[in-house]
This record gives sequence, C-alpha cells and structure tokens, in this order.
Amino acid sequence: MFSKLLSCLVLIGLLHASGAQAHHSFAAEFSYDEFGTIEGEVIEVLFVNPHARFFVAVINEAGEEEIWDTQTSSSVGLTRFGWVKDSLQVGDKVEMEGNLGRNNTRKLWIRKVTFEDGRVITPTPGGAASEKD
Repeated sequence: MFSKLLSCLVLIGLLHASGAQAHHSFAAEFSYDEFGTIEGEVIEVLFVNPHARFFVAVINEAGEEEIWDTQTSSSVGLTRFGWVKDSLQVGDKVEMEGNLGRNNTRKLWIRKVTFEDGRVITPTPGGAASEKD
C-alpha cells in the first residue's frame, strides 16, 4: 500500500513539475517599459491556455509582410472579462497596443484592440464591451 501511495505522489510531483516548466515569466518575453502599436490582419487565432494568441500579418515600413505573435491572458481569464472564442477572428483588421517583445522580437502583449469600425476591446474587466473611442 505504501509503495502505491509513494508511486502516486512521485507521479503527481512529476506532472506538476513539467507543467510549471511550460509556463514562463512575462519579463522573459515582453518589456515592461517598451510599448508599441501594430496594425494588420488577424491570420490565426488560438483561444487557449495559458495565453490566448493571435497571429497578425503586418506590413512593415519597407512594404514587406511580417507575422506578429500577439498574446494576452488565458482563455479562461478572457471569458471572465466578457470575451468569447470569436471576439477576434481570422480576417479582422485591427490595431493592437501593448508591451513589445524583448530583443526586438515580433511579439506584443495585448493591452487594447481597436477594430476598423472603432470597436475597442481590452483583456481587462469589462474589456469585451463594444465601445467606440
């Protein structure tokens, strides 16, 4: 009996440790001090945990397309704030503001999303409201 209990505890510990390694610190990927804005078209939506991700095709200053990896809270957290799986959809043309990726990576931690029609959503309480600026 003791060996079965010990085996279960070891297995639980291993599973917990592997999950902890999968999550990362905000500061490992994003700057607390550098903010920016991108404009483009949503080309992929991953409404998942631990972070919802939206890939956005952006035309840079040289006229070339760049793919930006934008992230925000978990799908569970966003749902609490009024978001649904389709709050951002492939094909949406958006402007996103947020914390830029460290080391000039094409990453953005989303603080605000503005749609072509002026609707604004944020990953904060009441953030999925269809307000216009």
